[in-house]
Amino acid sequence: MHILKPLKNLWKFTYILSILDSMRGKTKCPYCNKNVVVEVPDGAKGLQLTKCPNCGMDIKVDVSTGEKKEKEWESPIHPLVKYRPSSKPLIAGSLLIIVFILGIAMGTSIFFAEKAFKGEGFYQGEVYDEEENPIENVSVYLIDNTTKLVAKTDAKGYFSLTNISAGKHVIRLEKEGYKTVVAEIFVMPANLPALKDKFIMKKGEGEVKEKTAFAIIIKFFPYLAILFVMVSIPALIGGIFCFLKKYFVIAIVGAIFGIISIGFFIGSILSIVALVLILLSKDEFK
Repeated sequence: MHILKPLKNLWKFTYILSILDSMRGKTKCPYCNKNVVVEVPDGAKGLQLTKCPNCGMDIKVDVSTGEKKEKEWESPIHPLVKYRPSSKPLIAGSLLIIVFILGIAMGTSIFFAEKAFKGEGFYQGEVYDEEENPIENVSVYLIDNTTKLVAKTDAKGYFSLTNISAGKHVIRLEKEGYKTVVAEIFVMPANLPALKDKFIMKKGEGEVKEKTAFAIIIKFFPYLAILFVMVSIPALIGGIFCFLKKYFVIAIVGAIFGIISIGFFIGSILSIVALVLILLSKDEFK
């Protein structure tokens, strides 16, 4: 027992000396990106080799400034994967550039859509009274340079126009005992069963003017085209900042505008993917 006690005191003394022999300082590991406390020999100056207590990688620290050297310490084999910037911002930027192109293409196609509707057209409609009952034998007149009878409704109130060009036209619906309906319509260059206009004729005398839904939409096509182009521009800006890895908020805003720009619906999907990638790579933006 008397022999062990001096040995125990000697071990404590050696441990204290080992602590006194080293200095402790804070630095940031370039591999795990954590703030850690490292040890270097007492009295050391300049660049010193030490280990990260978090990931175990060899790093160099500058004792005079307390800053780490950013270059990697040569290590032939290490079990940990070394830190590298991800390609997420670059992929997100590429997607937003594509979204911008799709938005411009969609806006341009909408702007010239009305002029593209040429050739032989097809139009169909249904006529009802105020109680939603179909009206038979309603005379349908086409008003162009002249007014001519082009169709009559059947027992279901249905009529169709095949001898007519695609584009804007005006028709007149007449039947004795009902108010005449003068409607601005838009004729498509193909037979689309889903596009069927519905007209309501009220009993009485006089004339009622109206525009069909598609005729109204076509009128606003130039404004819609400008809107789609405008909301596509922030997607381009967001894509550029993704490539630069700067201004995280601007990149997010660009992706959100990309969703609104639609871009033949493909653009909205690509913008959502880009938004997710930007959020996942937030730490890489300056």
